[in-house]
Amino acid sequence: MNAATTYSPPYHRRHHQHHLPPLPPQSQPTIVSIPTQKSILDLLNSKTATSSLQSLAQIHALVLKTGHFHDHFVSGTLLKYYANPRFHNLDSAIQLFRNVPSPNVFVHNVLIKACLDNGEPRKAVWLYYELIMNDAKPNKFTYPTLLKACGDGGVVGEGKQVHCHVVKLGFAGDGHVKSAGIRMYGYFGMAADARKMLDDEDDDDAVCWNAMIDGYFRCGDVGSAEEVFDEMGESGRRNVGSWNAMVSGLARRGKIEDARNLFDEMPDRDEISWSVVIDGYVKSGFYKEALEVFNTMQSERIRPSKFVLTSVLAACAHLGALDHGRWVHAYVRKEKKSIVMDAVLGTALLDMYAKCGRLDMAWEVFESMKEKEVFSWNAMIKGLAMHGRADDAVELFFEMQRRKFRPNGITFIGVLNACAHSGAVEQALKLFDSMENVYNIEPEVEHYGCLVDCLGRSGRLEEAEELVNSMPIEPNPAVYGSLLGACRIHGNSELGERIGRLLLELEPNNSGRYALLSNIYAKAERWDDVAEVRKLMKERGVKTNPGSSMIELGGCVHEFKMGEGCHPKMKEIYSTLKVMIERLEMEGYVPNTSQVLFNIEEEEKETALQYHSEKLAIAFGFISTKPGETIRVVKNLRVCDDCHSAIKLISRVYGREIVLRDRVRYHHFRDGTCSCKDFW
Repeated sequence: MNAATTYSPPYHRRHHQHHLPPLPPQSQPTIVSIPTQKSILDLLNSKTATSSLQSLAQIHALVLKTGHFHDHFVSGTLLKYYANPRFHNLDSAIQLFRNVPSPNVFVHNVLIKACLDNGEPRKAVWLYYELIMNDAKPNKFTYPTLLKACGDGGVVGEGKQVHCHVVKLGFAGDGHVKSAGIRMYGYFGMAADARKMLDDEDDDDAVCWNAMIDGYFRCGDVGSAEEVFDEMGESGRRNVGSWNAMVSGLARRGKIEDARNLFDEMPDRDEISWSVVIDGYVKSGFYKEALEVFNTMQSERIRPSKFVLTSVLAACAHLGALDHGRWVHAYVRKEKKSIVMDAVLGTALLDMYAKCGRLDMAWEVFESMKEKEVFSWNAMIKGLAMHGRADDAVELFFEMQRRKFRPNGITFIGVLNACAHSGAVEQALKLFDSMENVYNIEPEVEHYGCLVDCLGRSGRLEEAEELVNSMPIEPNPAVYGSLLGACRIHGNSELGERIGRLLLELEPNNSGRYALLSNIYAKAERWDDVAEVRKLMKERGVKTNPGSSMIELGGCVHEFKMGEGCHPKMKEIYSTLKVMIERLEMEGYVPNTSQVLFNIEEEEKETALQYHSEKLAIAFGFISTKPGETIRVVKNLRVCDDCHSAIKLISRVYGREIVLRDRVRYHHFRDGTCSCKDFW
């Protein structure tokens, strides 16, 4: 620098120029924007908040940090999402409620409804008393939920007191409150009190009359419900809701045929009408009929809702109706703008694929689900278990924890079953011990049953019996049934007889118990004892559950039963089956007659085995499909030893993959082997 040049520092030059240059970007002060109530609520009501507890916890932290927790609308909304039944998190929600400063009626109402939604109606009633004690005046939104909670919880005295509060506070005239009160009195079977609430002013209010029908059905008074419905017809008060209430109530009470007849008589139907009858069929075990109604619904061009599709998928899962299930999946993809693939629908879809033998598709759905809940993981673990993929099921059990999902009791039933189907006894014992020690889950009778099943299947009968005798809770028939099944597998007739006789006293009308004990006797050639069991069944009027097998082809479900010849292609089926058996015999097949429950000639036993329902279904599959196509069969009972051996040989001789689902698990037959490795 030249000595004659005078250097002016930046601040000196700025002074003479009379203006300030902009600061560099990194030096500019940042203005922190504090979220407003609206932005917090928008965040809470977004899909992000409800996707998982982890996301909700992050928003919770933001609410605390910004001081919005004191805002009752914000804290109440936060509470609502914490108490979502999908999260099984009611206790944490109640703990959050305890930290809300001076909770108002809105916050109380949110938690009262949450208790009801989570199946804790008595807690809802208890919270109402807290509301009164906290001087937070109830409003008209408090009572519809509360009255329903009283009815669901069966608390008659408290229900009457709440009704007195309704009258005292002037809410008796509100339509929603009144219908909830009528429904509650119906739950209690208090017809006079329900009628009293239908004063002249509201005599034409169909909602209240419909509530009375629903209430009568809830308490089991079908006759009174029918009387009210008839009276509504005479006075012209009926609407579509009245018919829906009747159809739904009849279906819930097991009168599914009456429900269907009434459905057919309906002058008008809405989407709820179809949903009610389809769901009624599914819950009553009439799965084919549920699909028939759904097909009719489609022919009438009525768009199914997410709830209808969930019921239809359940029917498909039970029937093994893969084509129907695929149609539902395609429809959901097509209507993705109006039908959201949430955790419930996604889980129903993956469960359907798993139970229809397409574990690959079940996994694909599971992986693609944006929203997963604990029950989604449970369904996938159960699917892997029934397909004999024990290692994968156990790995998924640990993976769900790495993804911050906490296992529950149902998770352990799934993973213990997986161990039972693969003989992984040591793994099962470790998992069972970890329930209390690691996860703070007290084992229930179902978990003990799984462990007994695992030990028994693996031949450790003494340990299984010791476990049953040392259980801290009373063993139920299912636990003894697992032990009896193990005795049949391993030929322990002495222990089997003891357990079997006990079960015949505990469940005198369960035909399966008689069949299992008879199997044990037949295997030991104790024909007099077999005859005695059959005589006892006859004296008690117990009917056997006939074996049936179903196969879906071209969207139609075909059912076969041994000894029935009503199928239009039965002659061709018998002819095909005869040729198949002859070819198997050329390959060394010898019928396993040890489980035929009659002391008859060996040739007659072989004939009886030849016409088992699964063989009939497979023969029909052969004449109805192209060579090389996979045949999928669903059986209602456990596949017998003879059919299992025969189907293995069929898969090798005819080069066919055969997928069979029995009462216990899946069997994938390919090239003469089965995925169960003869352990089922």
